[in-house]
Amino acid sequence: MNHSPLNQISEHVYWLGPDATTDRPVLGAVVGSHATLIVDAGNSPAHAKLLLDGLAEVSPAHHQRYLVLTHWHWDHVFGTTAFEMPIFAYKETQQVMTEMAGLDWSDAALDRRVEEGTEIEFCRDMLKAEWPDRSNLRLKLPDVSFTTGLAFDLGGVTCRVTHVGGDHASDACVVVIPEDKIVFLSDCLYEDLHHGPLSYTPAKLFPLIETVVGYDADYYLWGHDPEPMSKAALLDFTGALKSIGEHVERVGDRRDDILEALPGIIGQPLDEDHIELVDAFLAGLRKL
Repeated sequence: MNHSPLNQISEHVYWLGPDATTDRPVLGAVVGSHATLIVDAGNSPAHAKLLLDGLAEVSPAHHQRYLVLTHWHWDHVFGTTAFEMPIFAYKETQQVMTEMAGLDWSDAALDRRVEEGTEIEFCRDMLKAEWPDRSNLRLKLPDVSFTTGLAFDLGGVTCRVTHVGGDHASDACVVVIPEDKIVFLSDCLYEDLHHGPLSYTPAKLFPLIETVVGYDADYYLWGHDPEPMSKAALLDFTGALKSIGEHVERVGDRRDDILEALPGIIGQPLDEDHIELVDAFLAGLRKL
């Protein structure tokens, strides 16, 4: 009997759900006939161990294993020391992780960086919650970096890793599994949360939307969403997102006017999510 904590979404693709308590993101694994690709390292060795324990039940021990990192944010890379396998990352991800490896991660140092504005309170608080004693915190750096993308043939299934960027992280990458029609989006479509209020900018977001909706996929796995998103749901969400962004671009920094006209533009009453998206686009507008 399979007691793996992993969820199986297709013939070859497995995923470990997120945990908002300490900002644990979705982790993934693509299992072929002779190799396995792991998507993201998690936010601590303890988080990584959950994935590896589950993987032991679905990925043969003789498999060659690889780990790919979708971007540099701590919750996706701080589990790297748990992985005894080659690590792949976009060039910027490798560069930022090298800088992070030289930082002091004690409570005092984290608090100081928040005061200086080089770290945000949310990440500090989640890191303290996930990893109270960080005296042994180490980062295992990527072994291989890439500049555009790369591909893995795992046996009967392939994975394409592509740099896509976006507001959330300029180094953001996605992992596409064509045979299973699954895409690991990770955090690429989320807002920028590291530079002031949550923000979106059309110049970064709109091309990214065109890229991700263009994949021949049935389901998309987001970095912190508890369930996969269908292609139809993604089209609905990104369509509304783009309509809101275009409206903000037309109207400019006039929030009341935007909110008054928006229900007629998106064809439904406004809810809190719509208002938050308006504010994110306005925040992006003010950063320009």
